Amino acid sequence: MNILILSASTGGGHNRASNALKSYIVQVDSKSNVEIIDTLAYCSSLLNKTVTIGYKTLAKNAPELYGTFYKSADKESPISELVHSFTTQFAKKLLPLIEEKSPDIVVSCHPFASSMMSILKESYDITIPVVSIITDYMPHKAYIGDHIDAYITASKETADNLSKKYSVDPHRVFPLGMPIFQSFYNYDESRCSETLNRLGFSHAKPTVLIMAGSFGVTDILKIYESLVELSTDFQIIVITGKNRRLYDAFEKLLNRSVNEFETQDFAHLFSELGDSNIAKFIYEHSEHLRSELTQKLNKTFKRSTDKTKPTQLFYFVDNVEDYMHISDLIITKPGGLTTSESLACALPMAVFKAFPGQEAQNADFLVKNEAAIILEKGSKGASQIEELLKNPERLKQMKENCKKCARTHSTERIHSLLKDIYENNINTDK
Repeated sequence: MNILILSASTGGGHNRASNALKSYIVQVDSKSNVEIIDTLAYCSSLLNKTVTIGYKTLAKNAPELYGTFYKSADKESPISELVHSFTTQFAKKLLPLIEEKSPDIVVSCHPFASSMMSILKESYDITIPVVSIITDYMPHKAYIGDHIDAYITASKETADNLSKKYSVDPHRVFPLGMPIFQSFYNYDESRCSETLNRLGFSHAKPTVLIMAGSFGVTDILKIYESLVELSTDFQIIVITGKNRRLYDAFEKLLNRSVNEFETQDFAHLFSELGDSNIAKFIYEHSEHLRSELTQKLNKTFKRSTDKTKPTQLFYFVDNVEDYMHISDLIITKPGGLTTSESLACALPMAVFKAFPGQEAQNADFLVKNEAAIILEKGSKGASQIEELLKNPERLKQMKENCKKCARTHSTERIHSLLKDIYENNINTDK
């Protein structure tokens, strides 16, 4: 079976889902060939930078505007028509890829890719089965296409929503869960003990994990300082992902000899723009604009407390499941894959600053199922964390709720579905 997975780099979840699925199939099915393609990058490098950087910029700097755009694109509106026109225009650029790879089945882990493949099947008489994996806990109109053969959802609630809100045939919807690495489900007590020992952490104290890569620098530093002010005895793991500015700022915060330092939240976005981008050209050639933006984006962070708690700081890690398994609570943004991985580890969540749109919908799902709380700002949020840590029975119940929401063996079941669809397609062709 020749499998083509279409992903995109608008957030890390689409690629993580793609890699988890590929890793499993390659491991258990030596006869299958699996390839992942970044759809937007393949169609156009300028398109890729425009969409991915545009997403980061809007979601971080203008979340209300992003939320309005997201909701408008989820119904019949000029915005949704624009999105459809946009995907139609670029869909034909995937034709050479389909011809070259000649896949037996296409798996889409991004809404634009799903739309493009549905358009191609309609316009060019392509009969290859297309499976759309919805990588959030509520669907969006952009994922829906008349020529999508199957939808995989993170939960039954997501599946029901697809059928009720978007009139998708329920026989084409499979609530198998998102593809994540099996290691998230495999809790190993001895491995947890080894991890705690390696960190120099106590086995008796609660552990709070902060997954902070998507946070603004100042936001997360303030959260951390409010936590170390608490009288409750616990230990903290901070993982900044590939957010180098946040990691550097945390190193300075944890260095007790430094009481204040400069931070930058978003200025680096200009360096990520393409050379032909007008905004970058203006920024680089206007000394006045650079000075004005630097003053707004560069901030002086002043330490507000001398209190400490045992803390381990990490940059990017490839064994995040080890840290999830030893933790009692995670502070994070509710991206689709982070949510699924936390649920698989039975790890209750404290959700902070969810972007309007898919993150807010994921947060609603978690709160409704009592697997998470919404973290308030400042000292109120710290008090919420303390209340949870002082209430082990509530934490235990939240862990059980996480287990109920998790879709075990999700990647294995997705692989099984792909084989069934492939075999049915062969039989139909005969």
